Amino acid sequence: MAKVFSGIRSSGRLHLGNYLGAIKNWVTLQDKADQCIFAVVDLHGVTTPYDPKAYPQQVMDTALDFLAAGVDPTKALLIRQSWVPQHAELMWLLSTITPVGWLERLPNWREKVDQVQAMGERGASYRNNLSLLAYPVLMAADILLYKSDLVPVGEDQLAHLDLANEVGAKFNHLFGKVFPVIKRHVTQGARIMSLTDPMKKMSKTGDEGIALSDSPDQIRMKIKRAATDSGREVKFDVVGKPGISNLMTIYATLANVSIGKLEERYVGKSYAEFKADLAEVVVGFLQPLQERRAAFAKDVDRVEAILTESEKRARIIADKTLADVHKHMGLR
Repeated sequence: MAKVFSGIRSSGRLHLGNYLGAIKNWVTLQDKADQCIFAVVDLHGVTTPYDPKAYPQQVMDTALDFLAAGVDPTKALLIRQSWVPQHAELMWLLSTITPVGWLERLPNWREKVDQVQAMGERGASYRNNLSLLAYPVLMAADILLYKSDLVPVGEDQLAHLDLANEVGAKFNHLFGKVFPVIKRHVTQGARIMSLTDPMKKMSKTGDEGIALSDSPDQIRMKIKRAATDSGREVKFDVVGKPGISNLMTIYATLANVSIGKLEERYVGKSYAEFKADLAEVVVGFLQPLQERRAAFAKDVDRVEAILTESEKRARIIADKTLADVHKHMGLR
């Protein structure tokens, strides 16, 4: 049976792309795997500018979204990364054997630098921070700490998973076998793109994404304003019509209908008609999730208890791994 680990940054409200690309798969895996640990990776969230006063609520909001989306604390551990300090310790130990060249070759590093540079003065102090380069080592530690051997991952994160395997293999070669080979569970879900720029992934900011917590009116307005393409034909063509193709992907995935059926249904109809129908599909899909989230939000003590118990159990697993690492590295 597999041991699964996955996490999402607490850097903004979770959106439809997070659910369809990641959390939906978590809910499936928790019924099959021997061990599942899902994390609000708040240590990753502080690698780019953030508001320390608002951050604790952001972390809680992410946990609420996980629970509302179907993460079951009787089947999986739901943790806040920083509350299991072994993540940071293992990251440091692994950094002693990770060549800088391995990190510099990752495309996401340059993307992170560009991201903070685009923030102007707000991002200036983060531009040259070590964490922008080294955070993939923390990602490796997140996985290896629990001797996880299966990680649900999107295509854009495969390079980081490869790095985790390289780091684990190097540790095993230098010090003795501790870490397993990590297999890719390529997420079986649609890749949802930005509503304003369908050439890039859906974001947690602005009108680019549909947040899981958006109200019906917010959803309708965002979809009404979503980028489409020239012409008016509702036809799936990722290259020639990326805007409407993205919206069709959302519709098909949520309504469980084929792209072909959608094309047939909207022959002769306008983008506006399609968007109006899509908005109601999204509103209807998110309603039960939002109701569950509201129930959890009214009982924060219960959520805290879930997190605390999960973190306690996670630290027990992490301590065993670190004891093994310390022994092999000659630290004990």
